[in-house]
Amino acid sequence: MSFLLGIIFLLFPVMSLASPAEEREETRIPILDTANEFFGQRVNHLANDFDSFFATERADDELGRSRFRVRGNYRVEERSLPRDDIRISFNLKLPQLEKKFRIDEDKDKKKKKKHGPETPAEKRKREEEYKNRHRVDRRWLFNATGNLNASIHPSVTVQGRLRKSTETGTLIHRFVQEATWRSNRDGFRHRTNLTTDHSFDQLLLFRFSNDFDWKISQKDFNTSHGPAFLHRISDWSAISYGVSLGTTVEKGVWYVASYSAAPTYRRDLYKQMLYVDFTAGLLFPKIWSFRRTPFANVQLELLFGKN
Repeated sequence: MSFLLGIIFLLFPVMSLASPAEEREETRIPILDTANEFFGQRVNHLANDFDSFFATERADDELGRSRFRVRGNYRVEERSLPRDDIRISFNLKLPQLEKKFRIDEDKDKKKKKKHGPETPAEKRKREEEYKNRHRVDRRWLFNATGNLNASIHPSVTVQGRLRKSTETGTLIHRFVQEATWRSNRDGFRHRTNLTTDHSFDQLLLFRFSNDFDWKISQKDFNTSHGPAFLHRISDWSAISYGVSLGTTVEKGVWYVASYSAAPTYRRDLYKQMLYVDFTAGLLFPKIWSFRRTPFANVQLELLFGKN
């Protein structure tokens, strides 16, 4: 309860001082040569924008950002005790990745300041820059992380992720293979994720995710499947509407373990440094005979670094 009170007392004064995030890249997309090229570039553009705004794992890995992150969560769920959690993480960016993925902000600012009609040569150059910036990287990408939990019983975590993206028409498919080892009783863990993105609008992204999580040492296998719609409300706020189906394997039997539906609202409170997330939804777990179980989650996130 003390964690929730701390969030409330911190949130109100910050919201009163909140200002819009720095201006995002212009949402208007150049007219490209083909329809597939147009939609393919737009889908990756939106996916990068949403993953960067929601500070997802993919954004840290593929966009090569340096971030120091502090996340505080408080969750309330019917028939369960409230839970709070604080996590600290750091992501290191390599200079070569920065050169490859980072948008040249100085050039963009100069273009915005320029007045007058755009010449055909300038239009073509802008289209090429847009395509290079938002082209799907088809290479195999590898990321490795390490973590030390300095608790009463310290534990070490080592994790490696292999990523691959590809396109089929106007769809972008992203494959992730992850292996984790923890020095405590969790031991080895293997996770596979396949995500498909499609754009319906310049501010609306459809995403379908399939996640397979195998805790090898504990002989625990779970999956999660479901669609989500990600909608940009403004430069400093977005909302994700998602539903999911969870399954598990127990004693050789594979069955549905839960259903859930939950929208998440995320807002930039102060200059891309302080964010707040509100999630309120319904969970239907098999352990409670699929009875409706409301839950709510509040998260404060403090970020140091650049997109």
